Amino acid sequence: MARAARMRKPLPVVDIPAPDPLAPLYDRAATQIPSIAEKVLEAFFARSAAYRQLPHQLVDREITEAVTRNLQVFLRALREQRPPAPEELADQIATAVRRAQQGVPLEVVLSTYHVAAYVGWLSMAGVAEQDEVGDLLATVPALLQFLSAAVPAVAASYLAEQQALHAERREAARALVAALLTGREAEPLAERIGLELSSHHVVVAVRVEAAHGTLARRMRAELPKQALSALDQDGGTVLLPTSPDALESELGAAADLIRKLHTAAGVSLVGGIAAAESREDIPTAARQAADIAELVQRLGRPPGPYVLDDVLLEYQLCRPGPGRKRLARVMDRLAEHPDLLHTLRVFLNSDHNRHRTAESLHLHRNTLNYRLRRVTELTGYNPADPADIRLLAASLIVHDLRP
Repeated sequence: MARAARMRKPLPVVDIPAPDPLAPLYDRAATQIPSIAEKVLEAFFARSAAYRQLPHQLVDREITEAVTRNLQVFLRALREQRPPAPEELADQIATAVRRAQQGVPLEVVLSTYHVAAYVGWLSMAGVAEQDEVGDLLATVPALLQFLSAAVPAVAASYLAEQQALHAERREAARALVAALLTGREAEPLAERIGLELSSHHVVVAVRVEAAHGTLARRMRAELPKQALSALDQDGGTVLLPTSPDALESELGAAADLIRKLHTAAGVSLVGGIAAAESREDIPTAARQAADIAELVQRLGRPPGPYVLDDVLLEYQLCRPGPGRKRLARVMDRLAEHPDLLHTLRVFLNSDHNRHRTAESLHLHRNTLNYRLRRVTELTGYNPADPADIRLLAASLIVHDLRP
């Protein structure tokens, strides 16, 4: 290996001269700018579907002018042996901003500079004479210098505009969600972001246990493209557009989405799900979904998706009325006896099995029986009676859900 290294011939040093401002090659290249611009455009369209979809009027005027300006700036900087000045890149930056607004991908925008450099240099080589090889070589460092200044400036302006557009679209989408959730006119806002509103939606209310700064961004990253959302670090609302035929399947998809959000959030997350069969139904469905999510949180249920059927009894017991007040008074009689309240709760969670309840509470069976008799004495309802135990269970739910 060392012997092979000793035998290797040194590479010849390529002496690249400085550009000659008066070189005839550069004058001839300047006269070729219109034809070079045409070749660059042909190369753009051959390589990029994004440019082929732009309006012809835009292509014929703006893009041709932009390519022409770039070539002129390059030749001027080449002759003066300097990088392009910031003011010389102002038009390129403005063009990049428009490409961001038109939705042309950044990689396509940046690739055009390299395509133009490649086509332009080949065109210059095509008009170079044999004794002008030195002048042709002098363009290579100048071309790299031009790209090293133009490409970062264009990329930065494009990304700044894209961020502004994303922020504007996000705010418009939040305004649209707010309009839909409150029953206000939503069509103008939908048109503003180029969205055709669906008639049917699945509404998802998200609640998280512990908020932190990056939570909303992580949750938004998991949302499907068609979702409309108003999410912050505490949760929020997601609208999933659908159709009458796909409503049932979208309910299942909403449950899967909540599981994905829970995984992405990294904290305890619950979601209430409700269906809106018209845009007018969205406010009612949103309130129901939010009530379900809040109810599940207050009951201490496990993370995940919930629909009304999962908490039907509890949901109904939350509704105000004389029945709820009477149920609340039953459990009020045990409020001063925490041991009896806890015993009743464990008895209910043990499916009314006294042996399992005694084991869970580490009590003697006689002590458990005494406590259950005291529950009967204080409330007037016997935990051993099937009808009474249902009423005691309902009363305990009302007690747990009291603000």
